[in-house]
Order: sequence, then structure tokens, then C-alpha cells
Amino acid sequence: MKRKRMVAAALAGMILLCTACGQEEETAEEEAPGGTAVEVTEVTAGSMSASYSLTGKVAAVNEVQVYPLLAGQVLTLAVGEGDTVRQGQTLLTVDTSTVTSTMGALQQSYSATRNATDRAIESAQLSVEQAQIGVDQAQQAVDNAEALYEAGAAAEQDVTQARQALQQAQASLAQAQAGVAQAQAQQSASLAQIQASMDQITTQAELGTVTAPCAGTVTAVNVVRGGMASSAQPAVVIAENSRIEVTASVAEDVFVNLAEGDAADVLISVLSDEPIKGTIAELPVAANVQTSLYDVEIALPADADPPIGAFATVTFYTDRRDNTLSVPTEAVLTGVDNEQYVFVVDTYAEGDTAVRIPVETGLVNATDTEILSGLSEGDRVVVKGQSYLSDGAMVRIVTGEDELPVDSTADDAAANGEG
Repeated sequence: MKRKRMVAAALAGMILLCTACGQEEETAEEEAPGGTAVEVTEVTAGSMSASYSLTGKVAAVNEVQVYPLLAGQVLTLAVGEGDTVRQGQTLLTVDTSTVTSTMGALQQSYSATRNATDRAIESAQLSVEQAQIGVDQAQQAVDNAEALYEAGAAAEQDVTQARQALQQAQASLAQAQAGVAQAQAQQSASLAQIQASMDQITTQAELGTVTAPCAGTVTAVNVVRGGMASSAQPAVVIAENSRIEVTASVAEDVFVNLAEGDAADVLISVLSDEPIKGTIAELPVAANVQTSLYDVEIALPADADPPIGAFATVTFYTDRRDNTLSVPTEAVLTGVDNEQYVFVVDTYAEGDTAVRIPVETGLVNATDTEILSGLSEGDRVVVKGQSYLSDGAMVRIVTGEDELPVDSTADDAAANGEG
């Protein structure tokens, strides 16, 4: 019996000792100087806007469709989609054998015609020479007849006959000269006709080489080597590099808040980590019938040179507000019944204290939330460590993350409206 009393006394002593230790730890924890470490920022007034980010694509303002002027089999294809081309660069060649097959026969015909007409011209020129001799002889006969007539040795009829013979000789000369002109004209006409046929073939053969009408980026290739090219379908599509834009498709609730000339940030990751300042260049009059979205065109600065076809993140800014209060979005917590609140740090005699303040919010963008009521400019709002606070809790303002508490139960506390 005595032994049982001793054991009971020992257990009672241990219980009292543990209770005392717990009370000392709790008292020490409650009396820990400084309170919960938090970071704060002052409420500021300024301009603010809502932002909407979505995916767009780099495109050329002008696209040129290149049609082959000669249909036929594609012999060579020198470009592919995404290639950069210069003006005049060969894109593809088309088989011209069906066009050039008659060139040899035409060349032979040209040579034979020239030879034949050359001989005709030579014959006509020989007739001219012979006719000229006849004229010279007739002229001499006239001169002789006139001299004899003056001397009384010839009759007037002799002179008349000599002059008639001269006229006939001159007519024969004129006819011979006309024959030369006719032979030359016939040669020119015959050779010109054959040459025109050969020139046409040469021109058509040149059409078999399809070149780029402008510098740019190939966005589509509709033919393959060995396949057929049609003059009714574009073989290659080239986007001109002179003017580049970004197109983005937006929903109606965003579209109604946009206006031509509004600024937009365009982030093209393959080009840079920094966004480009763009401008809304054109708004469509209606939604795309296939997507029910509005295709908005954003103009880029002249010195921007993004690759055509690259994807971009486009951020539009709407609902612009001036001289409005805002706080970092992470400062705003949500409690029971979706009540929104923040913690403001006030200074009392006993130290800095966190005060739970219900707020009414407005615009929300990527970084900040507009405060419609509940706060004043200059209020110190907790932006880090707020999930560990309750109304009236002592706090210690720090400027770095090293001293901030880490507690996995913070989210549960916030969800229960406890801060």
C-alpha cells in the first residue's frame, strides 16, 4: 500500500512538472518580442488599367501569290516554307521541252529562207545592172542621133526612135529596181515571221523559270518537285518583309474595350525576352464567321524584325483609370462569404499592430488591384506574411524574405477568414 502511494506521488510530481514546463514555453512564446515578420507597401494613387494577354502570330501586311506563267512539270524547287528570299531569286523551274521542241525546225527554216531570199535579191540586183547597161546604151544612141540630126546626117524620126528606146530602157531599169525592193521586202517579212515564232518560244521558255517578285519570307509552297505546276494556282506565297504586323483573335468582351491607336505589348520569345511596344492598327468590322472572334491587327515599330510565323504574347490594356488607389494583388485576401480584406499596419504604444480592413476592389491586372473603398493613400498594407496574421496581431516589419514565417497551415487560416 505504501509503495502504491509513492508511485502515485511520483506521477503527480511529473504531471505538475510537465504542466509547469508547458506554461513556461507558452509564456515565452507569447512574450516573444517583435511579433510576426511582415513586408509592407504604401497604398498609392495613380493610373491603372486592366490587361488581357493572349496568343497572336507574326504576319506580313502584304502577301504575294506567285503564279507560274507556264504550266508543266516542276523540274527544280529551290525554296521551302519559312525560307527568306530576295527579289529576283529563282523559286522553281518548269519543264519547257514541249515549247522548245520546235525551236530546231524553226532555226533551220530561218536559215533556208535567208539563203533562198538572198539568191532572189542577187538575181534582182543582176537585172538592175543589166537594165542600167541598157539605159546607158540607149542614152548614147539618143546623143548620137541628136548630133547627126544637127549635122543634117539623120532625120528627125531617127531622134524620136532613139528617145523612145531610152524611155523603154529606163522603164526596164525601174522595174528591175522594184524587183530588188520586192525581193528584199519578201526576205524581211519571211524572216521576221520565223523570228517572231522563235522569240515567242524563247519568251515562253524563260517563263519556265519562276522568280520572286519581291523580297520576303515564303509562307506556302503548293508544288513539289516532279509534280505539275498550274498557271491557275499559286505555286509559292511570299510575305513581304517591308511591313510586319501581329494578328490576335479576341473575344467580344475584350474587343468592345479596344480602339485603333491603343498601345499593346507584344512579347515574341524567339526574338527577345522584352516586349515590343505595338499599336492597334486596325479593328475588324465584324467577328470571324468561323471562330466568332475578332481578328485584331497590331502594328510593330519600323525597326522590329521578328520572323514571320512566330508566335507572340499580346497584352491589351483596357478600362483605364486615373488617380485611383491600388495595392499589389497579393495583399488582398478572401475570407468567409468571399469578403475581401487586407491587413494594414498601425503603430500603437505597444508596437506595430496588424488591423484587418475589409475592402471593395475594382480592376485587377497582372500585378495590382484597384481599391474602391476601405483604404487611404499612404496606408501601410501587408504584402508578405499576411496569411499568418489575425486582427490585432503584433507584427515586425522586415524588408527581405529571409525573416518571413513559413507555415503550411496559412492557406487553411486564410480560407477560414482568420487572416
